[in-house]
Amino acid sequence: MSVDELVGTARDLTTGLLKAMGFDATISAHAEGTSVEVKAEVPQDSELLAGHKGEVRQSLQHLLNRMINRGQPSRYHLQLEINDFWHQREEELTALARQLAEEALAEGAEKLTEYLNAQERRIVHVTLKDDTRVKTYAIGDGLIKKVAIAPADHPEGPRPEE
Repeated sequence: MSVDELVGTARDLTTGLLKAMGFDATISAHAEGTSVEVKAEVPQDSELLAGHKGEVRQSLQHLLNRMINRGQPSRYHLQLEINDFWHQREEELTALARQLAEEALAEGAEKLTEYLNAQERRIVHVTLKDDTRVKTYAIGDGLIKKVAIAPADHPEGPRPEE
């Protein structure tokens, strides 16, 4: 699939899905290589498409990825943005990561995030990867885990959730 075909397919699939759900959205898309970012501008009730912490947006994104790949192994990756929700969530997670790092250093103890999906955990890890004063690791089993942030010399490390 060419970049233009990828953009068109992603836009059409997103428009169709949201329309079937009863939402009138303005959809735009931009692709590079095998990745496509789809932006949906929804004039009302967008919180229903995002969910409290983005869980609905994440589910819709997963569904759209399955649709664009037609049930085959994931060749194409679709990132769904609904009224800048993900952009705001990234900023929130970046600020949280830095705050927890400072608290961990001040207290000399491990600090935990709330339960996060893989995309959210990645933001926390990437935010702190160059901060040599702290280390990060996931705690838990399954798809939804917490991220621990601890001083670099803290003796504990990755472990299953308690």
